[in-house]
Parts: sequence; C-alpha cells; structure tokens
Amino acid sequence: MTSSSDLHSLLKRIEKATTRLEELSTKRSATKAPAGSQASGPADDAAADSKAAREYEAVVKPLVDHYIECSGKIGGVVGEQAQAVGQLYTAQRDFVRMAGDTKKPAAAQLPSLLGAQQQAIQAVVALKDGNRASEFFDNLSAVAEGIAAFGWVAVESTPVPYINDMKESAEFYSNRVLKQWREKDPNQVEWVKAFLSILRELAAYVKQFHTTGVVWNPNGNDAESAALALKSEPATSGSAASAVPPPPPLPTAAQLEQLGAPSKAGGDESTRGALFADLNKGSDITSGLRKVDRDQMTHKNPSLRAAGSVKAGASDKPAQPPAGQPAARPKRMVLENDKWVVENYGTEHLTIEATRTKQTVYMYNCNGTT
Repeated sequence: MTSSSDLHSLLKRIEKATTRLEELSTKRSATKAPAGSQASGPADDAAADSKAAREYEAVVKPLVDHYIECSGKIGGVVGEQAQAVGQLYTAQRDFVRMAGDTKKPAAAQLPSLLGAQQQAIQAVVALKDGNRASEFFDNLSAVAEGIAAFGWVAVESTPVPYINDMKESAEFYSNRVLKQWREKDPNQVEWVKAFLSILRELAAYVKQFHTTGVVWNPNGNDAESAALALKSEPATSGSAASAVPPPPPLPTAAQLEQLGAPSKAGGDESTRGALFADLNKGSDITSGLRKVDRDQMTHKNPSLRAAGSVKAGASDKPAQPPAGQPAARPKRMVLENDKWVVENYGTEHLTIEATRTKQTVYMYNCNGTT
C-alpha cells in the first residue's frame, strides 16, 4: 500500500508539471498571434522602446535643455542658435529610434534619412556666419564648430574619435568665451560647461551603444518606409522652435506680368527696337566706329600717357570706395593654435605649410582663392 508521504510527493510533482505545461501553452499562443493583432499596441514606438533609443533621450535631452536655458539668459542670436540645436537633437532622437526598427540602408539612401539633421546643422552655422560683428561671435563659433559632432551618425568605424575632434575645435572658441566673460558674467561660464557637456556625454553614449557606427536592426523595416516616416514627423518640438524662417510666398500672376512689363524710365519699345536692329547688323555693326590715328593711341604715345597720369602727392587722402559699397576688409592669414584662419583673399594662390597633422584651415570671404 502506498504511504501518505509518497502520495504527497506525487501530488507535488503533478502540480509542477501542470504549471510548466501552462507556461508553455501561454508562450506558444503568444508567438502564434496574428499579424493584425499588432494594431492593438503602439507599433510605431517599438524602436523607441529599445535601450539605445531610451538611453539617448535620457542622456542627451537634459543636457540640451540646460544649454538652451543658459543660452536664453544670454539672449539674442545665442538664444536663436540654441533653438536650432534643440531642433537638431529632436531630429537625431527620431533618427536613433528609426534605426532601431530599420535595416541598414544603402549608402545612396542615407542622405534622405539625414536630411532634417543636416538642415538643423546648416541653420546653426548660418547664424554664426551672419553675425560676425556680434559681441557673442565666439559663443556662436564654439557651437558652430562643435555641432558637427552630431554628424557621427554618418561616420563608420570611428564615430567616437570624430566627436572628440569636434569637441576640441569647440574648446578653441569656448576658451575665448571664458577669457572674455569669466569675470563679467558667471552665466557665460555655465554656458560653456553646458555646451561642452553635451559633446562629452554624446561621445560616451556613442561609445557604449554605437561603437563602430549606427546600429541598425537586421530584421527591421526597409529604409524607404523609414524615410517617409521621418519626413512625416513634425518639424518642431516642445523644447525648440524653428530657427529658420519659412520661404517667401511665390509671386502672383499679376506680379509676374508687372515684372515683364517695359520700364517707363528709359526702356520703351523704340529704344529696344533700335538696339536689336543694331545687333542684327552682324559684322557691319562696327562700320559706324571712328578710326583712331596712331598718334592718338595712348599705348603707342608716351606723351599722352604722361599727360593723363596722376602726379604723386596730388592727394594725401587714401582712395575711398564708391558710395554705397562697403570698404574692403583687410587680408588675414594667421595660425591660431591648430587652425589656420584665412580671410578676405581674392583670386590668389596661397601656400600653407602645416607643421602638425591636426592643423585645419578655416576660410572666409575668399573668392577664387586656391
């Protein structure tokens, strides 16, 4: 006869087996759920639930918000530039979320996925270039140099060293800010710390989650649908408004007709008709020109050149630019730390001998310079 202890042991084993069967049945039913059942859950937020996406928002957002707050205390164009940085953060946050739910795109598809980030970076740099006379130009330059660190999403193999290089470029100008404002405005010191902390923590985040480049989902959606999803995202966020004004409206039909109408000041039909009549003469158009004798040619008559030359000392004042035109800016080519600054050169050939491999060249207002 079976003892009570054996019966009790048997019942325990049956209970364990029953519990195990129930667990297996629950898991099996979950894996066989129909595809349409996903509609009941937030499918669009699947990537946002990934650890990399959640960590990006947890690490970067508070730092960006603090930087925007410090920039608002300075105000003016510094505050405007900070709003553009806020837009860049929003665009990159959406990109990181999308990457967690998307297969790695082809190289030709990547620019369409980075469009919003590229526009925000361009807005940051444009605010610096358009306010060179501002007393906060060093602030604007520090952000414009360091903001390129957000381009790590397009760098493969070595995104962390790339971010650190951009941080060093920003520190060149942030040190100028500290030198100028340390004793005058404590908020400027806090502003420098706030911006550099973004780049420092961004490098730490990328090192942990995207060491050799953006991590994509091999089982995710295709890049084309991801690009459409990014384009449908709203352009503004709660923390940052657009720093770039909308384009002007297209001209109306009446305005176009007015632009095409003849000018009454001196462009009537008769004048234009005479002009086209002369042009239609072809080679005969030169028949009305007067022949210049040899003794009237200045390049063959030294006496005419001497008579028309301006004597030295006729005017002690330097030549002034025509009214309405800005004065020419002085040419400048100097080495500041590891950066060559070249400004206001024309069609000239310049030679720069770099003494260190980390030296860079910054050119501004140079037209045709090689």
